[in-house]
Amino acid sequence: MDSTTRRIVAGAGATALALALATSASAQSYPEKRISFVVGFAAGGFADSVARIAGQHVGKVLGQAVVVENRGGAASNMAARAVASAPADGYTVLVSTTSLAVNATLYKKLDYSIVNDLTPVAIAVRAPETFSANPSRPSTLKGLLDASKSTKFSYGSAGVGSGSYLTWFTFFKDVAKINIDHVPFKGGAPAMQAALGGQVDGFAATASGSVVTQITSGKLSCLAVAAAKRYALLPNCPSLAEAGFPGFEGSSWVGFWVRAGTPANIVAALNKAINSVADDPQAAANLKRNGDLSGLSVNAAGEFVKSEVATWGKRVTTAGIQID
Repeated sequence: MDSTTRRIVAGAGATALALALATSASAQSYPEKRISFVVGFAAGGFADSVARIAGQHVGKVLGQAVVVENRGGAASNMAARAVASAPADGYTVLVSTTSLAVNATLYKKLDYSIVNDLTPVAIAVRAPETFSANPSRPSTLKGLLDASKSTKFSYGSAGVGSGSYLTWFTFFKDVAKINIDHVPFKGGAPAMQAALGGQVDGFAATASGSVVTQITSGKLSCLAVAAAKRYALLPNCPSLAEAGFPGFEGSSWVGFWVRAGTPANIVAALNKAINSVADDPQAAANLKRNGDLSGLSVNAAGEFVKSEVATWGKRVTTAGIQID
């Protein structure tokens, strides 16, 4: 190797070392600017509600503002793609639901990988799926199933890739064996508004936030919770087991991700800040309106997501659903 080549190699090595040191220093001082929570659905839905409650708390804990940005569309794929291509510095955080695990199998072609391009940070809450209806429609699951023999019904959900959609699509098609039309929306909030306004007959959604409020206020009738037993936030809503369909369950969750390659200490800081919601009585109470708190560590969150990708993948395959 001649002297010129040695100088070039040495210079490249010095540049790489300087970049590594700068990255390390930046990671140690995280956060130095505002953090963006990129929500994969429209404002007012399950993921959005959790993002805003957690974001306000995380901002206080980390001493930087947390801004919530809604990028609804393609069952959170648009938001996931944006975060997967963002800098791996912890300032752009994806907030999504079970849909992300579903999408890994549901979509034939994805330009990002939930496993390889995104790192799970935390799972905030988990809640069972519900099926509710406009009060002018049948107020019980049995009533809906019986009426469906002579009347065509429709229901809305937060897109084809949502856990809510897949849970109830599978139930109606393979368990109850009835035909009911599904109308996809860009988020849970617009789907709920359609049910409230009578544009669709039913509404499939996670038992959380505004859904619980609309049901407890009587604006929507809860036909069933996709669980083995009743859910604490909806004590008057029967479980599928009570309705005569034991063994079929479905629940959704809200999780947080950053781009793969984000320094481990930044991921850990975000995990700790999100999980510390449980230590703030007011924030915890607000978050519990959306489901049961999770509190998983970074490693446990990673294992949980892997398991969910496999579980929902089987359900997608069994249902024979795939999007090109």
